[in-house]
Amino acid sequence: VIVNLLSNAVKFTPAGERVRLSLSLEGGRAMLSVRDTGIGIAKDFLPFVFDPFRQQDSGLARKYEGTGLGLAITKRLVEQHCGTIAISSEQGVGTEVRVAVPLAAGQAGAVAA
Repeated sequence: VIVNLLSNAVKFTPAGERVRLSLSLEGGRAMLSVRDTGIGIAKDFLPFVFDPFRQQDSGLARKYEGTGLGLAITKRLVEQHCGTIAISSEQGVGTEVRVAVPLAAGQAGAVAA
């Protein structure tokens, strides 16, 4: 999950811009945020970002390579761990992906240590 989100952020963020990974514990949940100052996602495409094989730029001459499976697989993995994933983005400004996964009883203390 983390590798895929970071890979996407780096792929869509021009050199000299930022990618930030944040991890925290909140109320028995592991929280992950990947935020970038990259190209962003068009508002009308946001509802489709987790659909398999969907890409914002699907033309043959598109600039960024990929299958359109990364976010779909990531979402499924997060949900299989009873977690949630959300994305917010503004074209030309950047994107943030937030993941929350519940920790099993007793794990929160072990992770914090």
